[in-house]
Amino acid sequence: MNNTMNNQLSYEEFQAQVTKKVQKKLDERITVHVTDVTKNNGVILKGMTFTGQGESISPTIYLEQYYEAYKNGCSWGEIVDRIVDTFRMGAKNDIFDVEAFIDLSRATPHIAYKLVNYEKNKELLEQIPHKRFLDMAVVYYYLLNSGDFENATILIYNNHLKQWEISLEELDEIARQNTPVLLKEDLRTINEVLSELLIRKGASDLVEIPDEEEYDREFGMYVLSNETRIFGAATILYSGVLKEFADKKNTDLFILPSSIHEVILLPKREGVEWEKLQEMVKEVNSTQVEEVEILSDSVYCYMREKDTVLPAWEVA
Repeated sequence: MNNTMNNQLSYEEFQAQVTKKVQKKLDERITVHVTDVTKNNGVILKGMTFTGQGESISPTIYLEQYYEAYKNGCSWGEIVDRIVDTFRMGAKNDIFDVEAFIDLSRATPHIAYKLVNYEKNKELLEQIPHKRFLDMAVVYYYLLNSGDFENATILIYNNHLKQWEISLEELDEIARQNTPVLLKEDLRTINEVLSELLIRKGASDLVEIPDEEEYDREFGMYVLSNETRIFGAATILYSGVLKEFADKKNTDLFILPSSIHEVILLPKREGVEWEKLQEMVKEVNSTQVEEVEILSDSVYCYMREKDTVLPAWEVA
Protein backbone atom coordinates (compact mmCIF):
# COMPACT_ATOMS: atom_id res chain seq x y z
CA MET A 1 0.00 0.00 0.00
CA ASN A 2 1.32 3.43 -0.94
CA ASN A 3 2.17 5.95 1.74
CA THR A 4 0.08 9.10 2.12
CA MET A 5 1.11 12.57 3.21
CA ASN A 6 -0.86 12.14 6.45
CA ASN A 7 1.03 9.12 7.77
CA GLN A 8 4.53 9.58 6.41
CA LEU A 9 7.43 9.08 8.79
CA SER A 10 10.06 11.70 9.48
CA TYR A 11 13.51 10.99 8.04
CA GLU A 12 14.76 9.82 11.46
CA GLU A 13 11.77 7.50 11.87
CA PHE A 14 12.27 6.20 8.34
CA GLN A 15 15.91 5.34 9.09
CA ALA A 16 14.92 3.33 12.16
CA GLN A 17 12.16 1.46 10.33
CA VAL A 18 14.14 0.68 7.19
CA THR A 19 17.08 -0.59 9.28
CA LYS A 20 14.80 -3.03 11.13
CA LYS A 21 13.16 -4.23 7.91
CA VAL A 22 16.48 -4.71 6.08
CA GLN A 23 17.95 -6.52 9.10
CA LYS A 24 15.06 -9.02 9.04
CA LYS A 25 15.76 -9.83 5.39
CA LEU A 26 19.43 -10.64 5.95
CA ASP A 27 21.41 -13.45 7.54
CA GLU A 28 21.45 -12.98 11.33
CA ARG A 29 25.27 -12.93 11.24
CA ILE A 30 25.10 -9.63 9.35
CA THR A 31 24.46 -6.49 11.37
CA VAL A 32 22.99 -3.38 9.76
CA HIS A 33 23.96 0.10 10.96
CA VAL A 34 23.07 3.64 9.90
CA THR A 35 25.87 6.14 10.35
CA ASP A 36 26.71 9.73 9.39
CA VAL A 37 29.01 9.85 6.38
CA THR A 38 30.84 13.12 5.74
CA LYS A 39 31.07 13.82 2.03
CA ASN A 40 32.73 16.61 0.07
CA ASN A 41 32.22 20.18 1.33
CA GLY A 42 31.09 18.97 4.74
CA VAL A 43 27.83 17.52 3.44
CA ILE A 44 26.64 14.78 5.83
CA LEU A 45 24.61 11.88 4.45
CA LYS A 46 23.03 8.92 6.20
CA GLY A 47 24.73 5.72 5.10
CA MET A 48 23.65 2.13 5.74
CA THR A 49 26.61 -0.17 6.37
CA PHE A 50 26.85 -3.91 6.98
CA THR A 51 29.25 -5.82 9.23
CA GLY A 52 29.95 -9.52 9.60
CA GLN A 53 29.54 -10.44 5.93
CA GLY A 54 33.08 -11.71 5.46
CA GLU A 55 36.30 -10.24 4.17
CA SER A 56 34.88 -8.03 1.43
CA ILE A 57 33.70 -4.48 2.09
CA SER A 58 30.21 -3.71 0.81
CA PRO A 59 29.25 -0.33 -0.61
CA THR A 60 27.76 2.23 1.76
CA ILE A 61 24.11 2.60 0.78
CA TYR A 62 22.92 6.19 1.15
CA LEU A 63 19.34 6.49 2.37
CA GLU A 64 18.34 9.93 1.06
CA GLN A 65 17.21 8.58 -2.31
CA TYR A 66 15.18 5.82 -0.64
CA TYR A 67 13.46 8.31 1.65
CA GLU A 68 12.50 10.36 -1.40
CA ALA A 69 11.10 7.19 -3.00
CA TYR A 70 9.16 6.49 0.21
CA LYS A 71 7.69 10.01 0.22
CA ASN A 72 6.68 9.56 -3.41
CA GLY A 73 4.68 6.47 -2.57
CA CYS A 74 7.13 3.61 -3.07
CA SER A 75 6.16 0.60 -0.94
CA TRP A 76 8.25 -0.65 1.99
CA GLY A 77 8.68 -3.98 0.23
CA GLU A 78 10.18 -2.40 -2.87
CA ILE A 79 12.47 -0.10 -0.88
CA VAL A 80 13.80 -2.93 1.28
CA ASP A 81 14.28 -5.22 -1.74
CA ARG A 82 16.28 -2.51 -3.54
CA ILE A 83 18.59 -2.03 -0.56
CA VAL A 84 19.08 -5.74 0.02
CA ASP A 85 19.73 -6.37 -3.69
CA THR A 86 22.37 -3.62 -3.74
CA PHE A 87 24.08 -5.09 -0.67
CA ARG A 88 24.02 -8.63 -2.05
CA MET A 89 25.38 -7.48 -5.40
CA GLY A 90 28.36 -5.98 -3.62
CA ALA A 91 28.91 -9.06 -1.47
CA LYS A 92 28.53 -11.42 -4.44
CA ASN A 93 31.03 -9.54 -6.56
CA ASP A 94 33.49 -9.23 -3.66
CA ILE A 95 34.09 -5.71 -4.90
CA PHE A 96 36.99 -4.91 -2.64
CA ASP A 97 39.76 -7.08 -1.31
CA VAL A 98 41.01 -5.50 1.93
CA GLU A 99 44.47 -6.98 1.43
CA ALA A 100 44.75 -5.22 -1.93
CA PHE A 101 44.39 -1.92 -0.11
CA ILE A 102 46.68 -2.71 2.83
CA ASP A 103 49.51 -3.91 0.58
CA LEU A 104 51.08 -0.79 -0.93
CA SER A 105 52.48 -2.66 -3.92
CA ARG A 106 48.97 -3.78 -4.83
CA ALA A 107 47.32 -0.47 -3.93
CA THR A 108 49.74 1.72 -5.89
CA PRO A 109 48.19 1.25 -9.37
CA HIS A 110 44.81 2.39 -8.01
CA ILE A 111 45.89 5.64 -6.33
CA ALA A 112 44.67 8.88 -7.95
CA TYR A 113 43.99 12.49 -7.00
CA LYS A 114 41.10 14.93 -7.19
CA LEU A 115 40.45 18.60 -6.41
CA VAL A 116 38.17 19.85 -3.62
CA ASN A 117 37.41 23.22 -2.08
CA TYR A 118 39.88 24.06 0.68
CA GLU A 119 37.73 26.14 3.05
CA LYS A 120 34.64 23.93 2.76
CA ASN A 121 36.69 20.86 3.68
CA LYS A 122 38.99 22.25 6.38
CA GLU A 123 37.85 19.81 9.06
CA LEU A 124 38.23 16.81 6.76
CA LEU A 125 41.62 18.00 5.51
CA GLU A 126 43.00 17.66 9.05
CA GLN A 127 42.49 13.91 8.69
CA ILE A 128 43.67 13.31 5.14
CA PRO A 129 46.91 13.91 3.22
CA HIS A 130 46.55 16.89 0.89
CA LYS A 131 48.35 19.68 -0.91
CA ARG A 132 47.07 23.25 -1.24
CA PHE A 133 46.37 24.47 -4.77
CA LEU A 134 45.09 28.06 -4.90
CA ASP A 135 41.79 28.04 -2.93
CA MET A 136 41.48 24.30 -3.50
CA ALA A 137 43.20 21.18 -2.20
CA VAL A 138 44.58 18.12 -3.96
CA VAL A 139 43.42 14.99 -2.11
CA TYR A 140 43.98 11.32 -2.85
CA TYR A 141 41.85 8.22 -3.22
CA TYR A 142 41.86 4.56 -4.18
CA LEU A 143 39.95 3.89 -7.41
CA LEU A 144 38.07 0.62 -7.75
CA ASN A 145 37.85 -0.53 -11.33
CA SER A 146 36.00 -3.82 -11.37
CA GLY A 147 32.49 -5.25 -11.45
CA ASP A 148 29.25 -3.33 -11.10
CA PHE A 149 30.92 -0.79 -8.82
CA GLU A 150 33.54 0.40 -11.26
CA ASN A 151 34.81 3.90 -10.43
CA ALA A 152 33.81 3.64 -6.76
CA THR A 153 36.43 5.32 -4.58
CA ILE A 154 37.97 5.12 -1.11
CA LEU A 155 39.41 8.31 0.33
CA ILE A 156 42.98 7.99 1.62
CA TYR A 157 43.51 9.12 5.24
CA ASN A 158 46.64 10.01 7.21
CA ASN A 159 46.60 6.64 8.96
CA HIS A 160 46.84 4.91 5.58
CA LEU A 161 50.13 6.69 4.92
CA LYS A 162 51.41 5.41 8.26
CA GLN A 163 50.34 1.88 7.34
CA TRP A 164 52.08 2.14 3.99
CA GLU A 165 55.10 3.93 5.53
CA ILE A 166 55.24 6.56 2.79
CA SER A 167 55.30 10.36 2.81
CA LEU A 168 52.83 12.82 1.33
CA GLU A 169 55.36 13.59 -1.40
CA GLU A 170 55.63 9.91 -2.34
CA LEU A 171 51.84 9.57 -2.38
CA ASP A 172 51.54 12.66 -4.55
CA GLU A 173 54.10 11.34 -7.03
CA ILE A 174 52.22 8.04 -7.33
CA ALA A 175 48.93 9.86 -7.96
CA ARG A 176 50.48 12.26 -10.48
CA GLN A 177 51.76 9.33 -12.52
CA ASN A 178 48.55 7.31 -12.26
CA THR A 179 45.71 9.78 -12.63
CA PRO A 180 46.22 10.89 -16.25
CA VAL A 181 46.49 7.21 -17.24
CA LEU A 182 43.55 5.92 -15.19
CA LEU A 183 41.36 8.92 -16.00
CA LYS A 184 42.38 10.26 -19.41
CA GLU A 185 41.46 13.88 -20.12
CA ASP A 186 38.51 14.73 -22.35
CA LEU A 187 38.16 18.18 -23.92
CA ARG A 188 35.07 19.15 -25.91
CA THR A 189 33.07 22.22 -26.80
CA ILE A 190 30.02 22.95 -24.69
CA ASN A 191 28.05 22.56 -27.90
CA GLU A 192 29.32 18.99 -28.29
CA VAL A 193 28.42 18.19 -24.68
CA LEU A 194 24.90 19.56 -25.10
CA SER A 195 24.53 17.77 -28.42
CA GLU A 196 25.42 14.46 -26.76
CA LEU A 197 22.72 15.06 -24.15
CA LEU A 198 20.17 15.80 -26.86
CA ILE A 199 21.12 12.66 -28.77
CA ARG A 200 20.70 10.58 -25.61
CA LYS A 201 17.21 12.07 -25.24
CA GLY A 202 16.35 11.20 -28.83
CA ALA A 203 16.44 14.77 -30.10
CA SER A 204 19.24 14.32 -32.61
CA ASP A 205 17.35 16.44 -35.18
CA LEU A 206 18.09 19.47 -32.98
CA VAL A 207 21.85 18.87 -33.11
CA GLU A 208 23.93 21.26 -35.15
CA ILE A 209 27.67 21.50 -34.50
CA PRO A 210 29.43 24.55 -35.97
CA ASP A 211 33.02 24.38 -37.13
CA GLU A 212 35.67 25.31 -34.55
CA GLU A 213 36.40 28.80 -35.92
CA GLU A 214 32.73 29.72 -35.89
CA TYR A 215 32.31 28.22 -32.44
CA ASP A 216 35.22 30.24 -30.99
CA ARG A 217 33.82 33.42 -32.46
CA GLU A 218 30.29 32.93 -31.10
CA PHE A 219 30.75 30.89 -27.92
CA GLY A 220 34.34 29.86 -27.20
CA MET A 221 33.69 27.72 -24.13
CA TYR A 222 35.16 24.23 -23.79
CA VAL A 223 34.47 21.55 -21.17
CA LEU A 224 37.53 19.84 -19.72
CA SER A 225 36.97 16.65 -17.73
CA ASN A 226 38.07 13.03 -17.92
CA GLU A 227 36.52 10.15 -19.83
CA THR A 228 34.52 8.95 -16.82
CA ARG A 229 33.24 12.46 -15.95
CA ILE A 230 34.14 11.70 -12.32
CA PHE A 231 36.43 14.15 -10.45
CA GLY A 232 37.39 15.55 -13.85
CA ALA A 233 38.28 19.04 -12.59
CA ALA A 234 41.64 17.56 -11.59
CA THR A 235 42.58 17.41 -15.28
CA ILE A 236 43.81 21.00 -15.00
CA LEU A 237 46.73 19.50 -13.06
CA TYR A 238 47.71 17.10 -15.84
CA SER A 239 51.06 17.97 -17.37
CA GLY A 240 50.72 19.71 -20.73
CA VAL A 241 46.93 19.65 -21.06
CA LEU A 242 46.32 23.38 -20.51
CA LYS A 243 49.48 24.38 -22.35
CA GLU A 244 48.63 22.36 -25.44
CA PHE A 245 45.16 23.89 -25.66
CA ALA A 246 46.39 27.43 -24.94
CA ASP A 247 49.10 27.09 -27.61
CA LYS A 248 46.48 25.88 -30.08
CA LYS A 249 44.34 28.94 -29.35
CA ASN A 250 47.41 31.19 -29.12
CA THR A 251 46.19 32.85 -25.94
CA ASP A 252 45.86 32.54 -22.17
CA LEU A 253 42.80 30.76 -20.77
CA PHE A 254 40.12 31.57 -18.24
CA ILE A 255 39.24 28.54 -16.11
CA LEU A 256 35.73 28.35 -14.65
CA PRO A 257 35.25 25.61 -12.01
CA SER A 258 31.95 24.11 -13.11
CA SER A 259 32.07 21.41 -10.41
CA ILE A 260 34.45 18.83 -8.93
CA HIS A 261 33.78 16.86 -12.11
CA GLU A 262 34.72 19.38 -14.81
CA VAL A 263 35.92 22.88 -15.58
CA ILE A 264 35.11 25.26 -18.42
CA LEU A 265 37.97 26.72 -20.46
CA LEU A 266 37.49 30.04 -22.19
CA PRO A 267 40.24 31.40 -24.46
CA LYS A 268 41.05 34.89 -23.16
CA ARG A 269 39.96 37.59 -25.56
CA GLU A 270 39.12 41.28 -25.57
CA GLY A 271 35.86 42.20 -23.93
CA VAL A 272 35.71 39.19 -21.59
CA GLU A 273 35.84 40.40 -17.97
CA TRP A 274 36.79 38.00 -15.20
CA GLU A 275 34.45 39.77 -12.75
CA LYS A 276 31.43 38.90 -14.87
CA LEU A 277 32.65 35.34 -15.27
CA GLN A 278 32.99 35.03 -11.50
CA GLU A 279 29.45 36.34 -11.01
CA MET A 280 28.28 33.65 -13.41
CA VAL A 281 30.17 30.91 -11.55
CA LYS A 282 28.71 32.00 -8.22
CA GLU A 283 25.20 32.12 -9.66
CA VAL A 284 25.50 28.64 -11.18
CA ASN A 285 26.95 27.20 -7.97
CA SER A 286 24.15 28.64 -5.85
CA THR A 287 21.31 27.57 -8.14
CA GLN A 288 22.35 24.58 -10.25
CA VAL A 289 25.20 22.66 -8.62
CA GLU A 290 24.61 20.32 -5.69
CA GLU A 291 26.48 21.41 -2.56
CA VAL A 292 28.50 18.20 -2.49
CA GLU A 293 29.80 18.87 -6.03
CA ILE A 294 30.79 22.55 -5.73
CA LEU A 295 34.49 23.15 -6.33
CA SER A 296 34.97 26.92 -6.06
CA ASP A 297 33.36 30.30 -6.70
CA SER A 298 36.63 31.63 -8.09
CA VAL A 299 37.76 32.13 -11.67
CA TYR A 300 41.34 31.29 -12.62
CA CYS A 301 43.64 32.15 -15.48
CA TYR A 302 46.16 29.88 -17.15
CA MET A 303 49.21 31.96 -18.13
CA ARG A 304 50.64 30.38 -21.24
CA GLU A 305 54.15 31.87 -21.10
CA LYS A 306 54.60 30.94 -17.43
CA ASP A 307 52.73 27.63 -17.74
CA THR A 308 50.92 28.28 -14.47
CA VAL A 309 47.42 28.79 -13.10
CA LEU A 310 46.66 31.91 -11.04
CA PRO A 311 43.54 33.55 -9.60
CA ALA A 312 42.03 35.73 -12.35
CA TRP A 313 42.14 38.81 -10.15
CA GLU A 314 45.94 38.55 -9.93
CA VAL A 315 46.40 38.84 -13.69
CA ALA A 316 43.54 41.19 -14.58
